[in-house]
Amino acid sequence: MSYLGWIDVILIALGLGISVTPAYKAYRYNLWQKFGYWNVLVLPVLMLIANIVLLLLQNIIGIIIFIPLDIAALISAILTYFKVRKLRNNK
Repeated sequence: MSYLGWIDVILIALGLGISVTPAYKAYRYNLWQKFGYWNVLVLPVLMLIANIVLLLLQNIIGIIIFIPLDIAALISAILTYFKVRKLRNNK
């Protein structure tokens, strides 16, 4: 695997590791309260930027790895939208 492939694997592992920490979950909840629905757009925009960078670098391995992550990001954004809506309705 090329060095770009290893960088992809390391970044994905780092992102997944950070996302399960309690500090990140508390931070995410605070963002939901502060920014509301705009916070839902963060993950899809980041995935879009990552995909554009991978296309510009012509990193085929990264693009193949990111396809399931793109689907997961869209599902996560939809679920986050419903969580924020529930949070806003409970106020």
